[in-house]
Order: sequence, then C-alpha cells, then structure tokens
Amino acid sequence: MADRVIEIGNCNNITEAKFLIIENTLNIKYGCNGTGKSTISEAIRLKAEGNDLAILKPFSDEEDNDVDPYVKDIPFKKVKVFNENYIKQYLFTQESIFKDSYSVLLQSNECEELSKKINDLLMELQSSFSKDDSILDLSKMLTEYMLAVNYKSGSISRRGGLGEFLKGNGAGFEKHQELDSYKPFYSSDIASVSKWADWRTAGINHMKGILCPFCTSSMDLPTIGKQNETIKKVFKKSAIKTATQVLDYLKSGIEKGYISEEAETTLLGYLGDEDKADELYAELTQLAAETEYLYKKLISISNFKPMNVTHDQLMEIEKCLKAMQIDRKILKKYYTTDLMKNSVDNINTKIEELLNKSGQLKGLFFQHEYKLKKLIDDRKDDINNFFTLAGFPYKFDIKEDGERKAKTYLIPLGRAKAVYNPVSHLSWGERNAFALVMFIFDAISENADLIVLDDPIVAFDNNKKFAVIRRMFDNQQEITFRDKTVLMLTHDLQPVIDYIHGSFFKAYGLTTVVRADYILNENGFIREQPIEDTDLLNTVILTESFAKDEEKPLFVRIVNFRKYYELTTSDYKKSVCYDVLSNLIHGRINPKDGQKQPMTQEVINEGMCEIDKIIPGYTYDTMISKLDSSKLIEEIHTNTNIYYKILAIRLLFEREKDLKKQLKKEYPAACKFLNETNHIENDYVFQLNPEKYFSIPEVYINGIHDFIEKHRINND
Repeated sequence: MADRVIEIGNCNNITEAKFLIIENTLNIKYGCNGTGKSTISEAIRLKAEGNDLAILKPFSDEEDNDVDPYVKDIPFKKVKVFNENYIKQYLFTQESIFKDSYSVLLQSNECEELSKKINDLLMELQSSFSKDDSILDLSKMLTEYMLAVNYKSGSISRRGGLGEFLKGNGAGFEKHQELDSYKPFYSSDIASVSKWADWRTAGINHMKGILCPFCTSSMDLPTIGKQNETIKKVFKKSAIKTATQVLDYLKSGIEKGYISEEAETTLLGYLGDEDKADELYAELTQLAAETEYLYKKLISISNFKPMNVTHDQLMEIEKCLKAMQIDRKILKKYYTTDLMKNSVDNINTKIEELLNKSGQLKGLFFQHEYKLKKLIDDRKDDINNFFTLAGFPYKFDIKEDGERKAKTYLIPLGRAKAVYNPVSHLSWGERNAFALVMFIFDAISENADLIVLDDPIVAFDNNKKFAVIRRMFDNQQEITFRDKTVLMLTHDLQPVIDYIHGSFFKAYGLTTVVRADYILNENGFIREQPIEDTDLLNTVILTESFAKDEEKPLFVRIVNFRKYYELTTSDYKKSVCYDVLSNLIHGRINPKDGQKQPMTQEVINEGMCEIDKIIPGYTYDTMISKLDSSKLIEEIHTNTNIYYKILAIRLLFEREKDLKKQLKKEYPAACKFLNETNHIENDYVFQLNPEKYFSIPEVYINGIHDFIEKHRINND
C-alpha cells in the first residue's frame, strides 16, 4: 500500500491542507463542523473534473486579495466524489431515477464481449450505414418526403397545401400564359417564389384605379386583372410550401443518384394542371409507397443490434433476416438508378451471408440475452437486498430501453406502479441512501482509483448506516469498494468507533484496511493526527482515570468524577455525593441540596467521604478555595491544553452568573457550547482522549477570549 499526499490551499477557510491517503484503504478524516471537510471534497471534485477553483476563493475585506485557490496535481488518475452536487447531478433528473443507468448498472465484460462477437458478424450488414455514405444519407432524407405528403395507411393527404398542390397550384406556373411576363421571378428557384408571391399579392391590395402601385404608370387593366386572378389562385402559400418540399426532395434525390430523372419528368408533366389531379395523386402516392418501403427496410437493418432484438425475433431469426431483404421489384419507378440497384444488391448479398451463419448468430444472441437478463436480475436482487436491510420501503427495478440504454424505477412496497416523481416522495435520508448505492456502481463502472465520500452517513439511522457501509465494502459482491482507495470525510464519530475500535469489518468478513485521522483547522492550516485504537477510550474508564490522576488540575478531576459518578451510579441525582460534586462545580461556598436547601455539615461530610475515595486529601472548603474565580482565570490564561482551558472557562461562568448572561447575549453559540457536556462523546460510551483531540470551533474560543479581555477578567 503506497502513501499519497493531497495538497489544497486558499480554498474557503483553508489556507493550507496536506493530508495523507493510503492506497487500497478506507481513509477516514474525522473533524468537527467548520473544519473544512466539504471544502476539501469540493476542491478535489473541481480539480478532478478540470473545473475552475475560483468559486472557492476565500472571502476577504482586502481589496488586493489576489490569492488563488489551488489543488496540487492529484496523484490519482480517476476521482469520483460523492456529495450534494453528485446527488443533484445524477439522481432524479429525468424519468429514469438515475442518469446513464445502463453504463452504471449493466456494463459488463461478458456482455460486451458477446456484443462484440455479434457486431462482428453483423459488421458487413451494418457497414451499409456506417461506411456507405449514400445509404446513410438516404435513410435520413426518406422521412422528409413522407412528412411533406402526410403519407399514412397507404395514401397521401388531399387536404391543406397538398390538396391545393393536387389542384395544379404552387407549381407549373409556365402553363398559365398570362404569367409569361413573370417567368424570370419564378423559374429560377421554386423556394424563392413564395417571397415574390407575397410581394406581388400585396400589390393587388394596394391598386388605385389604373395606376401601378409600384411605378404609378398606367396599367392595362384587363391584362392585369387576369394576372391577378391567376396569381391569387396558384400562388397560395400552403401550395407553394408543399410544392417546394416535394420538388426539392426530387431534385436532391436526382442529384445524389437515388431517384430516376425519367420518373421525375413524368411527375413534373402533371404540375399546374387541375385536370391531371388524379394522375399527380397517383405519382405522389407511388413515390410515397416506394419511399416508405425503403425506409422501413433500412430502419429494420440499422436497428438489428443486440440490445434491440426481441426474444421472438431470436426464435425466428431466419425469418427476421429474410424480412430485411429489399425486393427491387417494389422499387419499380423512382428508386431505380444504378446507385440504388448496386446498394440494394449489396445489402441483400450481406443478408444472405448472415442467413448462412444464422445458427451461430442465434447462439450468440441467446447467450447475450441470457447474460444481460442475469445481470439485470443480479443488480435488482443486490439493490433490493440493500433496501430490505436498510428498511427502505421500495422495490428497485431496471429495464432495457434500446441500444446501450436502460431505465431505473422505484416501486413502493405493495404497489404495482413505479413512483412518477420520486424526489418528492423520498425523504432526504432515503434519497441519500439510495444515491450512495448508485454511487458505488457508478464509481466502480468508471474504474475510479480515488473515491471521496463527504459525510456520507452522518444523518442516517443505525439501520441505514449499517446497510450502506456493509454494502460499500461487501466481499461477497462483485461491485464493491473492497480494497479500493476511499477517502471518507465526516464529523460523525460512529464510523471511527465502529471501524477502528470495534470489530464491525471483522465481524462481517470485510477485508478492507481502515485508517482514521483527526483533522483540525488551526487558523486556516489543516493539521491531522492519526487515531489509534488506544485513543478510543471507554468513557467510564476514561473519566475514572482522569478523576484519580493527581497530576491533573483539580477542576478537571472534579468534572470527570461527576461524569463517572453519573455513568456508574443508579439514581445518582438522589445521591449526597452527586449533590456535593455539583455544588463544587457551581462554586457554592455554602452548598445546597437537590431541593435548594442549605446542606448540614453532616451531609457535606457524608458526600466528601465518598469523594475522598477517588480524590483524597481534601475538605469541601479547601476544594472550593482551589476552585475560586482567580485560580480558574489563571488556568484560562496560562494552560495550553484546550480541553483544560474550556473546562476552566465553564466553571468560571458558573461562578460569574452576570458574565454568563452577558456571554449568552454577545456570543450565544459559544455560550451554548460551554453549557453542554463535551461534544466529542458518542452515546455516552466512547470518546476520544480530550487531552489529544479536544476541539472547539475557533470562532467560539476567539469570541470567549475577546469577551474575557473586554470585561477585564484577570487574576489581579
């Protein structure tokens, strides 16, 4: 296992961070909120994706803040990061609940190899499209004509622009002698006729008497009137649009060698002649029938690929192949050029070659179908087993959706239909749990060599935490983070306890090596310190040892003794010893019992007698004198251990109530922190050794120091 170092600087609240990553290991970086864990995650993601880091530039009041965020070259080739951005980018963005479901869930070497063998057999046939530019181009343009004539169920439309076209309008203008003088405007380019016709028709509406609306010369009204009547009839926009589409299609087909010039000549002879509407209809229909026939054949050939072939097609593959053959007798009038004859013969020859290999082809198709179905079933079982373990009230389903495509669904338990809009039905925790499992498949499918998890399980209940972590590193699964290089950034101590101190991985046969570090942000500089098994101490043992340690300050011993007493004594609040300890912590010269009544000396002595077993050699009065404000202030100013400092501050404000109220007003968050018990605990059972790992957000400790200086709390 190799050691790698990632360096980050000038990103949000991080001036500099250097942290160690051990390859093929779960690297846990544990730190409190505000340390910069999400900044680390986002900086790595932006760098890995080649994006600008400018959005992480630290805020500054200085006008010349010219520091640039940086992440030094990451010593990994492919990085995948799980965070909020990942969930927004990949989950619930479309009908399928996960983006690119096929490549993430159904990509497999076995299926890819079988698909390649099938494609190798189909290569000659498929090359009709991939290598023959004329066929590829033709298959794209065929639909243009069918749309122009609205060809459906064996017939073309007789309405709208096509209906006008059949009446002789929109083209064939040379058949109207009264329009001969306008020939230069419509004979060169049919597409430009509509613009000229708009202009000419508008002129009709602006005529005034015998004057021309353009040059004001006198007009021959009988001649102009006849022209106007013809123009209004034959230059209708809808007719010209349809004529343009049909004639452009013919022109393009002839130029590219698909359509016979002789056939076009016949069709053009019927344009502009209302008496030949039936003949024109028959020609347009014949062209449409040949076009549709050719289009369907070419589409069926292009779609003949592993992911598109149905089981029924596999059962009758010979029949399927024969159905793709193109009968040149159907293409008897329009698509009769030498190019089309050669292309059709080439396609038919390749289909014949495939028919001779149909047994081999069928066998490969069946193997691919079986492997893909098994893969789908395995993925569904895997994810649904996770759902059951995590208490997830949904069933997962995945279905093929064309070539190299798939859709994924969530179906509520007890129902048949999938959730239409899952993001609005799932809780935040459910979305994250599901996203994490999808992320496992995604990261492995992309062969990521560094996997970053930004607080992945902190908000989960215990069932989901257990289910997600076990699934991540499961030795029994093919798709897993087992022995991968994983960086987990978290402020949840539970993983550290479970994976470093506990036997979670060992108990479930998980072989991935786990390492944990405590990270601390000291004025922008990230410092990390390894967390060993011996650093995770049983709270009962830890508090007892602190209470008995004569080398530790008295206030540290008393605070820990009271916690030890709480952990080991039933009904401790009814105990005289507990009342005396609480009075010492609150600094009462005249102690009171649980009912706020003055304690008798006899009761005080009873409590001190029990305290003497752990902290011997003191009377109540001598303890109180050693815990007065002046001595606590001295500890605050001189003690370098942050844990001791915070306990001293806490006891000081128990004695200085007015100052405590003022602190609450000026620094409410810091006051709340002081009022609560040590935040590094977990379930009151384990905690990190506070002498080594105690932390408080820097803004709080700075605020408290400022407050102490401001109110001149000193030992004068």
